[in-house]
Amino acid sequence: MSNQNNKDEPSINPYETLGVDINVSDAEISKAYKKLALKLHPDKLQQKANLSETERERLAHQFHDVKEARSFLLDPEHKEARQKYDKKLKSDLLRKEV
Repeated sequence: MSNQNNKDEPSINPYETLGVDINVSDAEISKAYKKLALKLHPDKLQQKANLSETERERLAHQFHDVKEARSFLLDPEHKEARQKYDKKLKSDLLRKEV
């Protein structure tokens, strides 16, 4: 999840990827991750014979994004980067409200 502008900043919004608000708890992030991971897991997709190869690839990419979002938001090694990202995101949201 690297970004050209800042290597510590995710390339996609991890909150949007997981379908959660920026102010949710870590437990709610975990819950959202588990729900999406179960839905998008490649093993689950193998059971669906009616999916095209293109659709399987799209869902596999989405699964990867979900894992990266969870990692960025919850893994201790990303704590400082997450705090900076959250601060920037909240600042951007406040500017849009004005």
